[in-house]
Amino acid sequence: MHPQFARTFWTRDYLPNILQQAGTNIIAAVGMTFVIMTAGIDLSVGSVLALCGVSLGLTAVSSPPPFIAYLAVAPLGVLVAMGARRWLGSRRGGWAAGAALGGATTLVAGVTLLRGCQGGGGLVLGLAVALGVGVACGLANGLVITKGSVPPFVATLGMLTAARGLTIYATEGNSVSGLPEGLGTVGQGLPLVAVALTVVVLGSALLARTRTGRYITAIGGNEEAARLTGVNVALFKTLAYVIAGLTAAISAVVLTAKFRLADTGAGMNAELSAIAAVVIGGGSLSGGRASVPGSLVGALTIAVLNAGLVIVGIPDTLQGVIIGAVIIATVLVDQLQRGGNA
Repeated sequence: MHPQFARTFWTRDYLPNILQQAGTNIIAAVGMTFVIMTAGIDLSVGSVLALCGVSLGLTAVSSPPPFIAYLAVAPLGVLVAMGARRWLGSRRGGWAAGAALGGATTLVAGVTLLRGCQGGGGLVLGLAVALGVGVACGLANGLVITKGSVPPFVATLGMLTAARGLTIYATEGNSVSGLPEGLGTVGQGLPLVAVALTVVVLGSALLARTRTGRYITAIGGNEEAARLTGVNVALFKTLAYVIAGLTAAISAVVLTAKFRLADTGAGMNAELSAIAAVVIGGGSLSGGRASVPGSLVGALTIAVLNAGLVIVGIPDTLQGVIIGAVIIATVLVDQLQRGGNA
């Protein structure tokens, strides 16, 4: 063991920093676990994270652009439309009536939100808007994939570009500063760790102990078999992307809180780190096998590798190479094991 590594890493003051440094990746990896479990992929996590961050900042300190307000309340409109459609059943014009009611709900809620944000809506409203935007982006990904039959790679790649563009458009390329002081407490120390571990516990319970988790697992194992057994594949695949959008928004909250700054460049390569955490934690990109505790271990492994490479003096230009090699080796071992078991 490198002597500098031993002196620095295995100390009471340094080890807790690893968990804090991995916090945002842990949260994002929980959502990515659900997506990868369905044999999907979400490349938009980093861009959605940035969009949620600036949505939080703009809502809290000034006023968000109209498109952010309407995007934040869009999930509510979709829920109303689905409820109306179910209530109307197979009646003639049911789809049109449901869509009209959902659109009207989105319009009214958006206008109300914009009026409430004039001059700054405060921290609570900012948090609500950030979470709403994350859910909306995840919902859009899921619907495009399930209803539009667009491959997950293409759909989420499009969202990656769109969300990053909207982030820059909303702020004209400038970061949002001057956020409420109360937000800063969430981005460091025990509160950050508590948020990350709470997301892990809830995500693990949802995936392993609920019908929703079993259905998502079944879809990843054999989508056609799940459909034949009566599973609403479109609904639960969409839900997996909604969860990924929600966790991206929570990551945005803690990252924004850490610096009390909503940076338009936040979240660069966050999706790659989340995917790597799931894969290192034992998840299969072929779907049907992943776990939230495993993703937690994977995220911590990446954080430990990054910290260890810095301590022993590995140049920045080579750190990515080493971590990339670890990821490739992990996937290769998984494929060899699957081939051996076939």
